[in-house]
Amino acid sequence: MHIGRSFLVVFTLTAAISAGAFAQQAQPSSLPPGSPAATTTIPGDQLPPPPQKFGGKIERDAKDSRPYWPARVVPPKGAPNVLLIITDDAGYGVSSTFGGVIPMPALDRIA
Repeated sequence: MHIGRSFLVVFTLTAAISAGAFAQQAQPSSLPPGSPAATTTIPGDQLPPPPQKFGGKIERDAKDSRPYWPARVVPPKGAPNVLLIITDDAGYGVSSTFGGVIPMPALDRIA
């Protein structure tokens, strides 16, 4: 089961990479904080981004509560296109890019 999960993660990454690598260029949204489509940028010196403060209100009844969604983090305009791959305890499921037996030609080309 562990090998299958590792393969699925690597396969998903390879499929995303093969689809074409391009930087997502977005600006922070002008939507009010807490709305589902709100976005924000971060300095980029911390990965993953720090947790955002919850600005909603949770009450006993849903009708008295106020929803709040954390803003989606987007890169600032002109940010470089960087792909960060972190693996842990891949064992025999490691891809050929990292010396394993599973062939990953798209990932090999990127490396």
